[in-house]
Amino acid sequence: AAPMVVVNISQYLIQATSTMIVGHKGEISLAGIALASSMANVTGFGLLFGLAGALETLCGQAFGARQYEKLGSYTFTSIVSLLIICFPISLLWIFVKNILLLFHQDPEVSEIASVYCLWLIPALVGYSVLQSLIRYFQTQSLIFPMVISSLTVLCFHVPVCWVLVYTLG
Repeated sequence: AAPMVVVNISQYLIQATSTMIVGHKGEISLAGIALASSMANVTGFGLLFGLAGALETLCGQAFGARQYEKLGSYTFTSIVSLLIICFPISLLWIFVKNILLLFHQDPEVSEIASVYCLWLIPALVGYSVLQSLIRYFQTQSLIFPMVISSLTVLCFHVPVCWVLVYTLG
C-alpha cells in the first residue's frame, strides 16, 4: 500500500505546487487557478478517473483468468476511449471563460481560469493514458514503475511550472 500512497501523494503535489507557485503572484491569480482547478477536476479529471475505474474490474478478471492478452487489449481500448472523451472536455475548457462569465464570475478571474484550463489540456490527455496504465499495472501488482514515473514527473513539474509562471507569465 505504501508505494501507491507515494504515487497518489505525487499526483496531488503536482496540483498543489501549481497552486502555490501561481498563488504567489497575487489574490486574483490564486482565485483564477483555484476556479480553474475546480472546474478541471469536476469536468475532466474526475470524469476520466471514474471511467477508467471500469478497467480495474476488467483487467482484474482477465489477470485472474490468466488471459493476459486481454489485459493489453482492455488497456488499449481504455486509452483510446478516454482520449476520445478528451476532445469534448477540451472544447469545454477552451470556452471556460465564456461559461464562467455566463455565471457572473469576475472577468479578470475568468481570464486567468481560462488560460490555466488551456494549459491543462495536454495534462488531460496525459491523465487519460495515466489512469489506464495505473489500472493495468495495479492489476499485476507492478507498482514500482508508477512510483518512479510519478516521482520523476513531480521533480520536473516544479521547475517547469516555475518557468511557465514567472518567465512566460
